[in-house]
Amino acid sequence: MQHVIDELSQTLPPVFAGTSLDQLTGGAIHWPTVQNRRALRQIPDDCFVRSGTRVLVLRDPFLRWWATTLKEARQSMIGDWRKAGSPRTGGAA
Repeated sequence: MQHVIDELSQTLPPVFAGTSLDQLTGGAIHWPTVQNRRALRQIPDDCFVRSGTRVLVLRDPFLRWWATTLKEARQSMIGDWRKAGSPRTGGAA
């Protein structure tokens, strides 16, 4: 997954407006979601600075944090969900 971070490091400017995050990342990172996580203090404050009323994103600290949220797209399943049956009925699928 480091290749994803490396690509974004090369593509994103060092500092950019938070409102441009969706466009700059091709929709991979959604600014309203980032705002919600920021309000919940799930993202370190050092990822952002203010310029008047605008919130600016500092690329490198932000990508260091974002990298911690990534995981492989395909993960091995623990057990076989088909053997467990239907969650609604409890019976076999």
